Amino acid sequence: MVSTAPGAHDKGIKIEFQDTGEGISAENAKKIFNPFFTTKDHGSGLGLSIVKGIIESHQGHIAIDSNVGRGARVSIMLPEIEP
Repeated sequence: MVSTAPGAHDKGIKIEFQDTGEGISAENAKKIFNPFFTTKDHGSGLGLSIVKGIIESHQGHIAIDSNVGRGARVSIMLPEIEP
């Protein structure tokens, strides 16, 4: 599921992605944005690290909330851009 909402004080935007997959353990959640961290057999482990860098370069924030066996929710907050 993907949802959007106004950011804090109706400024910017909040985007959330939620799934009902296997979830992320608390131990892995601490490392998930580290470059080259992966729990998969294939892939470089760079995806979320790059995404975080892009979001933060736009003065945004990304967070992941997860429970093993119950899925994960990724929240992205992007500020309002002044013209």
